[in-house]
Amino acid sequence: MPMLATDIYLPAIPAINEEFEGGAFAAPDTLTSYMLGYSVSLLAAGILADIYGRRTVSIAGTLLFTIASIGCFLASSIEGLMAWRFLQALGGGCGTLIARIVVRDSYPLMSQVKILSYLAAGLVISPIAGPIVGAHLSTYFGWRGIFLCLAVFSFSGLILLWIFMKETLKECEKKSSYSCSSIFSQYIALMRDREFAFHTIIISLAWGVYFTFLSSSPILIQNIYRITPVEYGYIFSLTISGFILGTIFIRWKIGSLELRNLIFIAGIIILISTMTIFVLVSLNVRPLPLLLFFIFCSLFGIGIIFPATQAGVTQSFKRNIGLLSGLFYSIEMLFGAICSYILSIFGSATWLVTSALMLVLAFCIVFLTISDRCFSLYFQSKKFKKYLEVRR
Repeated sequence: MPMLATDIYLPAIPAINEEFEGGAFAAPDTLTSYMLGYSVSLLAAGILADIYGRRTVSIAGTLLFTIASIGCFLASSIEGLMAWRFLQALGGGCGTLIARIVVRDSYPLMSQVKILSYLAAGLVISPIAGPIVGAHLSTYFGWRGIFLCLAVFSFSGLILLWIFMKETLKECEKKSSYSCSSIFSQYIALMRDREFAFHTIIISLAWGVYFTFLSSSPILIQNIYRITPVEYGYIFSLTISGFILGTIFIRWKIGSLELRNLIFIAGIIILISTMTIFVLVSLNVRPLPLLLFFIFCSLFGIGIIFPATQAGVTQSFKRNIGLLSGLFYSIEMLFGAICSYILSIFGSATWLVTSALMLVLAFCIVFLTISDRCFSLYFQSKKFKKYLEVRR
């Protein structure tokens, strides 16, 4: 649901700009406010889920999403739309987080990777179907019809949650409360934990690559190549299917390769793809099918990274999974907001700026994975030397 709210109105961004007479990045700025709300929601939902349970927080968040969707439908200014989008994400982020916490509550590690890859593939239905549905809605009913559709969809989800969702948090694991000092100290401890820091930074950089393309794609494709909203919806959906192939690949390879090896392979794929795009646009070679093919390849790598990091981040922890997951996904969404803000600084999106930012993020992924490998080898060698000294 919250992912659908990100993708379904992408084809309508030029129309929103035109109605509110904003700059080229006025409507894309609503994506930035959405990501900020998403980040705050994930941070708070993890804590609240440990106190009140998964079911209560999920239902409350879906209700807020429904109300905010109606607010977006009635918005009379770009500032009002940004505010309602923030609240929409504040409610929607609860479901994103709790879906993954429920997987952690219910499955062992190896099963988690497979289930999360299924979940990731299911979530990709929204960026595949969302732009197509949004393009047709905006063409026949205007961009406001998109948010009315989201309100109806989320209200239906609210009813289903109320009837069918069961609580997966055991009573013995519930927290009576969290103090601010306790939360802050736990956040500091998590960020100092090598496993948590590694997986959090990796998924955040990968999300940055994805969101950089997502937030600028309406302008890059529709405005530059004079593509209609409906055509854009189909083109975007076809491109984003690379993510699904990545989730299928990790389900196929999870039994034969370690998570870190899969992450490294994915990082190399993303780096090569984004570097190729940057070189092509620098040489002014810009046929849309060719550029989108390499976007497809980079999304394939991101489809590998998402379930791998989501499973790996919690494997060494037994308690406070809600708080841990909240910080993990909140930092991820914050990276998306930062990338969108960086693009807005440059004004209208261009292929050169977009590909340069994607390339920098991809380079950071590969650099971090190589650094982690070097650190592991160094640590193991020191441990081995200490073992030999003890033996002597």
